Amino acid sequence: MEKQGSRALLAAVIGMGVLLAVGSLVLVGVLVHRISHPRDSATDAAAEAAPAVTRMLPAADVGRLVLDEPAGTRIVSLARQGDTLLAVALTGGGADRVILWDLVHNRIAGRMQVSP
Repeated sequence: MEKQGSRALLAAVIGMGVLLAVGSLVLVGVLVHRISHPRDSATDAAAEAAPAVTRMLPAADVGRLVLDEPAGTRIVSLARQGDTLLAVALTGGGADRVILWDLVHNRIAGRMQVSP
């Protein structure tokens, strides 16, 4: 019984050693590949900074949307949900707030105010 347990332990140790060796070789291979094929960081930064245009807006006049916010208001961030909704986070001129802009109908769909 003891001999069978020691054989299983020996097999497990050998298997883990093989996995460790293979993992080390893969890691060295990835490092060598990255060193021999450097990426152009300027091109990558420009590609990440400039979002891809997926659809052109129609040339028709869709009118203006007036937010009617108090003086001192600044746009903190924008988040777009598909082609239908734009969340505009505002600060200054009062409590922080988020405006939901319905892009399809060019109107304000909702306003959320963050309590100070």
